[in-house]
Amino acid sequence: MQAPSLTELKQHAEKGDARAQYMLAAQLSGAGEKQEAERWLNAAAAQGFGDALYTLATRKLDHTGLGEAAVMLARAVESGSAPAQRLLGVLYAMGLGVARDWEKAVALVMAAAQAGVPAAMRELSMLLFAADPDDEDGATLIAAAAPKDPIAGAVAVRRYGEGRAHVDTQTTRAHLELLERAQYPHASSLRAAVDQADALGSFQPSPLDWSRIAKKLADEPAPPVAAPEILCEAPPARAFRGSFSPEECEYVIASSARLLAPSLIADPRTGASVQDPYRTSLTAILSLVDLDLALVMINRRLSALAGRPPENAECLGVLYYAPGKEYRPHCDWLPPGPELDRGGQRAATALIYLNEDYLGGETHFLNPGLAFKGGAGDVLVFENLLDNGDPAPHSRHAGLAVREGAKWLGSTWYREKNYRH
Repeated sequence: MQAPSLTELKQHAEKGDARAQYMLAAQLSGAGEKQEAERWLNAAAAQGFGDALYTLATRKLDHTGLGEAAVMLARAVESGSAPAQRLLGVLYAMGLGVARDWEKAVALVMAAAQAGVPAAMRELSMLLFAADPDDEDGATLIAAAAPKDPIAGAVAVRRYGEGRAHVDTQTTRAHLELLERAQYPHASSLRAAVDQADALGSFQPSPLDWSRIAKKLADEPAPPVAAPEILCEAPPARAFRGSFSPEECEYVIASSARLLAPSLIADPRTGASVQDPYRTSLTAILSLVDLDLALVMINRRLSALAGRPPENAECLGVLYYAPGKEYRPHCDWLPPGPELDRGGQRAATALIYLNEDYLGGETHFLNPGLAFKGGAGDVLVFENLLDNGDPAPHSRHAGLAVREGAKWLGSTWYREKNYRH
């Protein structure tokens, strides 16, 4: 069916068609007519059009507008907006703008999954895999989502490479080919894993039992209980080995790939984020609008390992280092300015090593001369402040240049106080 022309959209919009108003707003925005686009977007939202309400809600996701965003999303859910269901689920899971309620969060996402939304299916599958990597319901959900969702496709291929139960050789190779054609930046790693894996046969998914899935997901995944490996005392640095599964690492990579952009640093004079040859990686920031329940779970588990409240965390950043890329010696402290005033200093740093098939790229603490390279799923936590709250000089570190392959790293900074409200 041919898309309606701009003239046709205007005619329908002027007659009060909310869908036409929303589509017209999108076209006008793309053409640079921002003021007119806003007028039609607000007109569609005033009629309760779900996608318009969702769009407006995403603009309220800072620490001052979360309550208003939650109200808008709830109205959008009533209008049948699947993106609103998933995002409102995130707010309930995190207690942002609404009282924290894991059961309600899961119910919202499950409703979207039951309606056939691939992204909702794959985030539920990751919650199931957190308890059992071979969960059959999780395998069924990821298999249903993978043909239409590249993140699910990447996880499905990684599961095959890890020799998990309930996988299918033919469909795995089809998903891998789609990822390669789409130039998924971690496809070569998936190709190597699949080529090295034994042929695992076929998988015929059974019909989903949603009541059984609901029972499995009734309780939020428990935080990890892991003994730290003490790396050094100044700065206090500790490693937690194997804290995240290969599928979870792949999920973070796949969720961030489309968001990669040149990395920034905080200008020490102004506090503003700027590009600088001192840091040559690419970074993807998984902000609130980019999260889902699986990423919320991963963030909460990382906070537990760091020994910090989840609400003190900045957004998870995913770093991509191609050969020769590096982050020269630096400290993670913030200079004076509005960002420092908002949540206090960056008291601690937590790093998730998302892959290991590269050379170089160690995290190097200049004094005491410690170079650490984690395996996939390992976590490194170190403190940036002294006991009296002053910046710790020993926390100065570098991301050494990658010599071969590509390095993927998740990074979260934890502030001294609540950063979300």
